[in-house]
Amino acid sequence: MANLNLSEITSKGKEHRAKLLVNKVFKKEGEMSNFATNKGLFNADALFVDGKKVPYNKKLADLIVSFKGQRIKIELEGLLAGKTTKSKVKLTQLEKTEEFGGQPSGGKRINKGNEFEKNLHNRFVEILTSKCPKGLYAKEAQKIIDAASKSAKSPVKKAVHAGGANTSRPIVFGGNDPYITPRQPEKHGEKLTDITLIHANNTETYLSLKYGPSLTFMNAGVSKNYFLEQDMKSGMVNNRDGKKLLKAFGINNAKFCKVFNDYGKAGKQVDPHEQKVKLDKGMLKSLIGTAIGANYWMVHAQPDGSIFFWQITKKRNIDYSTVTGEGTIYYGGKQGRGKRIDLEFSNNFYDFQMNIRNKQRGLYPSHIMLDYTSKPATGKKKL
Repeated sequence: MANLNLSEITSKGKEHRAKLLVNKVFKKEGEMSNFATNKGLFNADALFVDGKKVPYNKKLADLIVSFKGQRIKIELEGLLAGKTTKSKVKLTQLEKTEEFGGQPSGGKRINKGNEFEKNLHNRFVEILTSKCPKGLYAKEAQKIIDAASKSAKSPVKKAVHAGGANTSRPIVFGGNDPYITPRQPEKHGEKLTDITLIHANNTETYLSLKYGPSLTFMNAGVSKNYFLEQDMKSGMVNNRDGKKLLKAFGINNAKFCKVFNDYGKAGKQVDPHEQKVKLDKGMLKSLIGTAIGANYWMVHAQPDGSIFFWQITKKRNIDYSTVTGEGTIYYGGKQGRGKRIDLEFSNNFYDFQMNIRNKQRGLYPSHIMLDYTSKPATGKKKL
């Protein structure tokens, strides 16, 4: 089994693991202080940072997350099973068990997103067939039905589980602007739906279900139409639309190719690898607007069991897709030595994280992905 490290509990989208670590050590929120380690079962009762014992406080997890990218030694103190003398174990000696994102010991890991879809759909069916809803998300399912019925001005009659049927949404170009097809954001609701609620008046409410701290708006292939391997090897992207895509994100063409061509050589491929960049806000508005889409409700489950819920309309999409300020690009990733490009930028509604990398064990980029973390300004409410 793999082991934990600082990056595994501090990286974007993994910060909840730092809170889990703290809660386990100090037995908060119902957690137990048992850890699987290279030495065996370990019961912790204290936390040390660079040799100094750290007392519990509610912001301790935030402190640990702030150590991201630093050389910080984190240790736990306690008793190994069967021992009577206390000892310490390093964070890197803790096994990456399922609760920290690892594979379960009994076999294949459960897809929690699929489990979320299944549970919520079951609650809908129970409610709509006059049964008493039992199990996870019973209260939340009723609130979603009520909100959808009010919005559609018609009662919900049926819930159809469409998960896994999401259709392809490739990047295409219309003139100079990239977008995810279809070009009208409001036509994406039926493509993004995981559960569709059917109303008495035959209208439909689309629910896009997501699970986890950060989510993906876009996951599109780029190797065949934009970043051709022969171009990359030559040191410059020559494809017309490929160059436009780089321009949208403020990516330097030569540096982009250098990251992949010089991967694995000594040092960083681009130095300094962290740079501020100017974004083409017009091109990005077209791309992000269709990546987000409209005409659906976002149902976003958190690892703690709560659900955030908000409606994405055509009007809101206009605001959501407007980018402000600069972006921060990382040639070679956060450490500057990877075969990837990372870009972070924000607006009032989302923090975006874009990356271009190979998802098929090759060298040159195969996909562009756009993840996001939502902010309160989206109008999201906890059910």
